[in-house]
Amino acid sequence: MPKSRKMQYLAVTAVAVVIAAAFFLPGYIERSRDREEAMADIFSRDSLSVGNERLRLTRAKIKAGWRRYFYSEENTGNIRITDMSQTVIVPDGYVSETNITVYSGEEIVFSGTAVQFPDFFPENGQYRLEAVCSIDGTVVTPQGEELKVSGEERFAARLEYAVPMKISFATDHIKQGSVIPVTGSGVRGEVSISAGDLAAPFPLVTDERGYARGLFSISYSTAPGSYTGIISSEEGTSEFCFTVEEEQYPEQHLIIPVETVSSTVGNSDNRNEYNSMMRKTYESWYPERFYDDCFTQPVGGTVTTKFGLFRYTNDDPVPTRHVGIDIANAEGTPVLAAASGYVIVAGYNGVSGYTVVMDHGLGVRTYYFHMSKLSVAQGDFAEEGSEIGQVGSTGYATGPHLHFNVMVHDNSIDPWATFTGTSGIFDLE
Repeated sequence: MPKSRKMQYLAVTAVAVVIAAAFFLPGYIERSRDREEAMADIFSRDSLSVGNERLRLTRAKIKAGWRRYFYSEENTGNIRITDMSQTVIVPDGYVSETNITVYSGEEIVFSGTAVQFPDFFPENGQYRLEAVCSIDGTVVTPQGEELKVSGEERFAARLEYAVPMKISFATDHIKQGSVIPVTGSGVRGEVSISAGDLAAPFPLVTDERGYARGLFSISYSTAPGSYTGIISSEEGTSEFCFTVEEEQYPEQHLIIPVETVSSTVGNSDNRNEYNSMMRKTYESWYPERFYDDCFTQPVGGTVTTKFGLFRYTNDDPVPTRHVGIDIANAEGTPVLAAASGYVIVAGYNGVSGYTVVMDHGLGVRTYYFHMSKLSVAQGDFAEEGSEIGQVGSTGYATGPHLHFNVMVHDNSIDPWATFTGTSGIFDLE
């Protein structure tokens, strides 16, 4: 190409480039500025929340279209967790997944997703948290352009757990022969509740999140008044105060043949055998709850003796107390499991006759006495409403009936409240 023609070509091309730049460069610059502003908004926002604290970015690398953006700042956050709330909140729209790692020194004590993190409940103390958010979404520029982004954001924080243990009783007033629920939070290790002779030590059931639950019962024979109990844990001991309120119990005067008394409760071997069988039941403990929100009455019929009743036998001026209810019915009538649970006793002794005892979890047990036949064996799991035996008059009995008793730990409670669903044993989730 001649030199003059070449110069003309270059001149025309230069003019075209200048004209194109004049038309298109401002738009390109504007779009670039919008995209930079959109990415700056991502990098500057408080985009991760843990508990009540919001964290800022420490590092990020994100691809937006054909551009790559990097961010780095030594801005470690601070998180102090003082209750059981440690929910992780991530922004909607562009974070597809968040993974969290917690270190104690150099040891990893937690590694999982943001969804799993609330289940992490370590000892109180100092930790280090690192979180990685995977980016896969769309941001919108100020001009409304949708911009596909991908990459990751990283966060770091000093993490402190300072969660105190809290034990709560549903009420500080409890009636004779009843039960109230106990709940706890921030519980680490074993916790037991006791109240001297009124309530032998029993454990609270604690889950991995530090939530605890249990049942506190009082005997029908506990005198009304004010008392002090003890909460024992690895943190030490503390006291709680409660008031026992009086419940009205009826009287019953009964004549029982002397030969019946002497051959049953009047026989020391029979009493020892009975006491040995009952002591074993107090040792049974299932932390799971097997029962639902209402017990099935194990047998129909006439209630001949009520719970807590003062019974005067054969003109004895000193009464005994009735720990359950007696329900009269024809011999051979099926006796049903009041609730689901494990059979921990199925046998015979000279006082309670053919006997079944079931453990329903959380310290709740039911007792079935004087049956003529047993339909279960020790170790069986019986569903609520299934047959466990038949009505009889074995042991210390003057006629066919079922003696039914409900105990929570070592105290007998009102069985009728379990049939109506009003007992405190149902107030725990």
